[in-house]
Amino acid sequence: MNSTVTLSFAAMTAFAFNSLLCRLALGSSAIDPVSFTSIRLISGAATLIVLSTLIARRQGTKAKTPNASIPLKQSIVLGATLFGYALLFSLAYITLDTGTGALILFGTVQFALVIHHRLTGHTLTPLEMVGMFVAVGGFILLLLPGAAQPSWLGASLMVASGLCWSGFTLLGKQVNSPVIATKQGFIVASVMVFAFAILSQVLFALPSTFTASGILYALLSGVIASGLGYYLWYRLLPTIDVLQASLMQLSVPAIAMFLGWGLLAETPSHLSLLATVLILTGIAVATWAKSRSSVKIDK
Repeated sequence: MNSTVTLSFAAMTAFAFNSLLCRLALGSSAIDPVSFTSIRLISGAATLIVLSTLIARRQGTKAKTPNASIPLKQSIVLGATLFGYALLFSLAYITLDTGTGALILFGTVQFALVIHHRLTGHTLTPLEMVGMFVAVGGFILLLLPGAAQPSWLGASLMVASGLCWSGFTLLGKQVNSPVIATKQGFIVASVMVFAFAILSQVLFALPSTFTASGILYALLSGVIASGLGYYLWYRLLPTIDVLQASLMQLSVPAIAMFLGWGLLAETPSHLSLLATVLILTGIAVATWAKSRSSVKIDK
């Protein structure tokens, strides 16, 4: 249980940092979205190659088991969902602020995963429903302070990004080796974004923008928030169900708000603090209800 809580907090914090880093880079025009996404995915792939090598060396001969690789088709699907999420995420953050972007992204993920959970024949216990409604209520409350209507284009791009991330999350529940699956997904996504970058230059001559700060933000996003963060997420996913995965991610906008408070001097409102308490309470109730029902089944 403690390891699950630790992994959850680390992964959700990494997701929140991605929103901050992307907005810092693109909101200040320190780098263009295609270049940011390219550096983010390629550096994430490099990080995971190093990480998987270190893990293989530590395991010795155990690394030569069938779990050491995943099928090519699965790698391509993983890479495609990751590429779609990352590129659309960057394009959306040109016009959206940090909190609004995170809210739209993980609100989309919440509804997509809950719908999938129900369509695959799962039922919710009364306590799980209470936890879900409390968390969603807090999520909606957190959206209220943003009185300014978000950009329609930016919001649409972020919804599409959220659908891609939902696919990446669902695929993560099917893998046996988190580090190998994440690594191969990043490698495929890196090839896709590299090809996209070349085509966008050849066909549309899109302008490229590079500054030292923009490259640094992209590297931090790729190496730490994405590479290591997504590896932790894929380690966690096999141990939780789809409902728990969806509810956990509702905490990301709240974490992003506190990071903005500490790092960007963005003071949260009292309403935002109340919303955060509701979200975390709802997640705790749903998680406790799930563990309680699991204990009853075991008995």
